[in-house]
Amino acid sequence: MQLHPSSLQRTDDQKILGIDYTNLKALCSIHGLRLRDSNRYQSTEEAHNDFMNSYQKIFLRPKKMVARNPFQADSKVVPGPEKLKASESQASQEVNRNQGHGRQTQETLISQMIKALKKFPIERTQLEHHSIHKMLKVFPCLTALLSRHELQQISTIAIIETWDRAQIIFGHNGFYLILKGSVTPYTQETSKEAVDPKGSVIGVGGSFGSFEPPAGTEAGITIQCTLTQEPCEILKISHSGYAKLKKEILAQNYALKESLIQGCHFYLQWPKLSIDRLANLIQMKNLPANHVLVKEGKVCPFVAYIREGECNILQDINSLMRTPQEKGSRIKFVVVGKLGPMESFGEVSILLDQASPCSIVTATEVQVGIIQPDALKGLDSVTSALMLQTAQPTYGKLSQEEISKEYIRQERHKEWDHIKKRVLSDALLYNGIQQGNGKWTFTRGGGRRSVDKSNPIQ
Repeated sequence: MQLHPSSLQRTDDQKILGIDYTNLKALCSIHGLRLRDSNRYQSTEEAHNDFMNSYQKIFLRPKKMVARNPFQADSKVVPGPEKLKASESQASQEVNRNQGHGRQTQETLISQMIKALKKFPIERTQLEHHSIHKMLKVFPCLTALLSRHELQQISTIAIIETWDRAQIIFGHNGFYLILKGSVTPYTQETSKEAVDPKGSVIGVGGSFGSFEPPAGTEAGITIQCTLTQEPCEILKISHSGYAKLKKEILAQNYALKESLIQGCHFYLQWPKLSIDRLANLIQMKNLPANHVLVKEGKVCPFVAYIREGECNILQDINSLMRTPQEKGSRIKFVVVGKLGPMESFGEVSILLDQASPCSIVTATEVQVGIIQPDALKGLDSVTSALMLQTAQPTYGKLSQEEISKEYIRQERHKEWDHIKKRVLSDALLYNGIQQGNGKWTFTRGGGRRSVDKSNPIQ
């Protein structure tokens, strides 16, 4: 049997990618088919029909991508009206599931916290302390009354108490946070039967009692006694535990301030008594980047000891400008130095009431310990004299020639960086490459192939 190419008509307009040689071999093996190198006069009718029905299988074609209906089930086809009803039911179930997801997640986290709180504080792992702290941050009654450091360590003293229904809880010796159940305020004048269950109810997230023993005026304001309306799980922080925690935090903060002063090279040889006097005056602060700490020509607003971060020391170059500066124009500075961790500034400027020869601006987020001028000037004469002998000005006043040379060097460096970036960007754009999008992607076999980002189908 001989077939002319024109007789092989394609049944569709799909593009042919190649030949499937497995099917081609099976096609040529049909019994009764006349091939060019065979002695058979002609193919049988049965072989001819098999060939014509199967020859399309030898062509490799791209697979058709059929869009899947998200509302159609995989097992059966739903008719039109039933399909719409099923999709509406599925959508409503999804909405209800999303609404209850947040509540279920919160209940799960509270249950996990209750399980961790039932252990003794010394038996809890670091991960359990972290999960307790993460969950306690959700309750506004804690975030409003505790500092950040206290909230981080409150899990080391918190315990859980379990109460049955219709029990009286006396809150005069600590702070109570309800994690499960509800309570109502209770006084000596009212009996258990006289309490209105529909009155003021304190539910999950509510609190009563106080962290510290209330003063005479606060005793009547704080709820000191409650009655459980159902089985309750209540977190308790005792007065003694909270007082101990505050002492520990104060000791940690003092040790941090003391090490901060001792780390500065000006204070390496200072006696312990003088360092203690400065440590009592320090206040820790976190400052953002590009925050002006000191302005050139003015007295430093405080003494600062840098613990983390970096600051730039700047000097104004407007004095070098021959033409008068226009109103509203930007002031130009030159970077003449940097300040890093375990360095200080401002001592000499405040004690001698001298204007700062330079400006200081934070280059990154900075954590510093500061001493206010009034507190520094209130030091005894021995400590003030010792500070003047050891501390030095932050940076001396540079001459106009030195400032000019440094400014020109920095401007040339900025211009060169700008030129390099512009040339590189133009070269990439000219070749059709976008910055941040790679042109090559590596395959599993170790080779690479080109990727056209504009074509979503590769």
